[in-house]
Amino acid sequence: MNHFTICSLALGWIFAISSLPAAEREPQVKALQPGVKLTLVAEHPELATPTGIDVDEQGRIWAVATHTHFRPDDYVGPEHDEILIFSDLNKEGRAQKRQVFYNATDATMDLELGPDGWVYLAERDRILRIKDTNGDGKADVEENIAVLKSEADYPHNGLEGLAWDTKGNLVFALGENFAKPWTLTGTDGKTVKGAGEGGIFRCTADGKQLRRIAEGFWNPFGICVRADGEIFAAENDPGERPPCRVLHIVEGGDYGYERSYGSEAHHPFVAWNGELRGSLPMIHPSGEAPCGILPLGRGLLVPSWSDHRIDFFPLTPKGASFTSKPITLVKGGRYFRPSCIAEDPTAEKQKRIYYLCDWVDGRYQAHGYGRVWKLEIDLEKADWVGKLDLEPPTKKAQLAAHLRSGDTTYPLQELFEFTQDQDPFLAQSALQALAREASTWTPKEVAGWSAAKRIQAVMALKLAKADPEKWVPLFLADQNPDVQFETLRWISDYGLKAFLPEVEAKLSQSDLDYRRFEAAIATLNTLQGKPEAGIRNPDMLLAKVLDAKSAPRIRAYALRLLPTQSRSAPKPGAQPVKNFPKGLTLEILQQLLAVNDETLSLEVVRTLAGNPIVSQKILAKIAADPRQSAKLRAEAVAGLATLAEQNTELLLKLAGDKERAVREEALRCLRSLQHTPQQVQTLKGLARQYPESKDLIAAALNPKSLSTGRPALTDTEAWLQALEAVSVPADPESGRRIFHHGRLANCSHCHRHGGRGNVVGPDLSSLGNKQDRTWLLKSILEPSWEMAPEYQPRTIILNDGRTFTGIRLRSYVKETIRDANGQNRTFDRSDVEEMIESPVSFMPNGLVHTLTDRELKDLIAFLESNSRQK
Repeated sequence: MNHFTICSLALGWIFAISSLPAAEREPQVKALQPGVKLTLVAEHPELATPTGIDVDEQGRIWAVATHTHFRPDDYVGPEHDEILIFSDLNKEGRAQKRQVFYNATDATMDLELGPDGWVYLAERDRILRIKDTNGDGKADVEENIAVLKSEADYPHNGLEGLAWDTKGNLVFALGENFAKPWTLTGTDGKTVKGAGEGGIFRCTADGKQLRRIAEGFWNPFGICVRADGEIFAAENDPGERPPCRVLHIVEGGDYGYERSYGSEAHHPFVAWNGELRGSLPMIHPSGEAPCGILPLGRGLLVPSWSDHRIDFFPLTPKGASFTSKPITLVKGGRYFRPSCIAEDPTAEKQKRIYYLCDWVDGRYQAHGYGRVWKLEIDLEKADWVGKLDLEPPTKKAQLAAHLRSGDTTYPLQELFEFTQDQDPFLAQSALQALAREASTWTPKEVAGWSAAKRIQAVMALKLAKADPEKWVPLFLADQNPDVQFETLRWISDYGLKAFLPEVEAKLSQSDLDYRRFEAAIATLNTLQGKPEAGIRNPDMLLAKVLDAKSAPRIRAYALRLLPTQSRSAPKPGAQPVKNFPKGLTLEILQQLLAVNDETLSLEVVRTLAGNPIVSQKILAKIAADPRQSAKLRAEAVAGLATLAEQNTELLLKLAGDKERAVREEALRCLRSLQHTPQQVQTLKGLARQYPESKDLIAAALNPKSLSTGRPALTDTEAWLQALEAVSVPADPESGRRIFHHGRLANCSHCHRHGGRGNVVGPDLSSLGNKQDRTWLLKSILEPSWEMAPEYQPRTIILNDGRTFTGIRLRSYVKETIRDANGQNRTFDRSDVEEMIESPVSFMPNGLVHTLTDRELKDLIAFLESNSRQK
């Protein structure tokens, strides 16, 4: 415990912090729902860059004014952060009294009032509490509650997000810490260690019994605990993997993120919305950069720093967790950046009062601006709030709680059934219960279990921190691909370097599927000290491609991962292309073709098609060579689709090829061209010669015919009947080429499948597991019908009238979106006139009007197949 006196120069700083008048940062706020009122309480120069707020029983407002957050060299203000108290609100709601309680902390991220007069603060590397023991209105005692030891020092990915649980314990968060190793120590010496997985923690009010509740976070700035003990968090997103998340936090939960695995949008061992077994999904995306969260009735209030708004998330029970459809309460201009939020405990019953910090300016650096707002919600008028009493937990929620607590014993068979439940919160809770049983298992016993049980056994043993020497060799040799995948994930997550030889050997297995190949590459990078490389390791991949002793399938997989697409958008009018890494030349690709293995040759052609401008001569030669397989030739023709104008003569010739796959790929390429009278006659002649291709010939002659005489896009049943009426069997390989076609469906511009394509929309590799053709077809017919909120586009309107649409990635003084080609576009915020959330999916309406019924049938057959393994 430290006793000292603080001499504050605060009054002198008030007028020096900012030289710009408040009017130059107009908030432009507007209440959008009935019963909502927003009033300004205080603003710069009385406070600057506020990062934490709370309200005491006297109605006084406590706030953190940070002067050390990326402090510029020319910044004028106090040396350390200030803990301020605002009080004596006049009839207009403005605070008449400002008091400095403390000014000795740096990178202060949050504030929470505690029992017995203690004020709890989150600095980047410690949780501390301060107190005024002599009644002079200034803190004179300081105690550490939890101390973080790490070489990382970035201000806002360390300790943050303070809240109290219903038993008087302190709950707080830790960000991804740049994946640097850290040790967190409580006052009783209890430690927790980690690196890039973040966490939410709990300890007593005096810092004892420290433990981690959950992990798998980027930066959960905001945490709250409801009256029934349920915990919620507002979580920021990692840039290349949006959106920000509203999370339901449960004991032992894994929320999927691991900073150590780098910044790529895809990594086989990273989940953001429950995509991996054992990981938990979000309730719903939040606005960009949420920094606070509080309960209101059966919902949550969440301010959004970058979207300049305050949202209400009414919670609807869904299995053992919740879902939500947010309602925007307040919307402001670019200089309204609400962050932390606190409830006034003195408010009357029918009126809820909250206070919010407002960062004002979009710069991360300390800038001298800041506001405090009063948010009033009149419950008699605010019909959008719904019921105020908390709903009782669902049966699944009760079961999940029992499974997590261990207070009830369940038969092993029942636990296995629970782990495979469709509800991820129930399944993950059952996995925790299963892990408690794992110490009694033997390898011989587990080897005799079904594949479904063995998959869960791997995960339970990993969670139980079982001896890897005893179990990993058994599971790596297992014949089930998912058992092997989860074992590779175990090795990588725990950095089990002893198994490096086994992982290297795995990459030489000729029967490896692509998903396990990716997992093995990622694991190898981790064990070699480069986890951030993810599935990228150009030198090793190129060596594997060039290794004549490696199986052709493995060489093909390695080749698939080598070309990359620039994250930066090309110049207007230019097509995005794949870039070949140094050492991968056209000559080498031709040598690989000479191996004369179909799997490897197909991968070479697909690689060439990624950059057709430099590869078109080779593609054209393959397409025209009757000695090559029809499958390879058809792939080469499809690769020329974006250069159809330059290859019209060849395509017309191939449109008469005796091989149907080649012929029809050429006809697809010709569909985008204007034809001369002679070409029209040639195509009409082909219709008589090849009646089985007459539908594609008709589409090449008149593409507009595909949008006439067909059912309404809303009539899914009629479309299903039309597809059933197609007499020939579906061709998934044709569907694959349509999926990746550069001018027709063009699905791969937004979607990833089997390691190919871009990460804009959802990865469709496992779509075949859904086995719901009606749902799949309806999603194609009406892409905005069931659009996942995390893929909602934003349209940016610039001051000069230009518009750009994409998935929002980052927002501060610049706006960054990922466009429909999977490339990033960045704009200065001052150039942006307006940003609009689009209710329309990136996927265009009327996509089916570019395809024949037979082509649509082929595309669906491809998506329904389990072809991600190939």
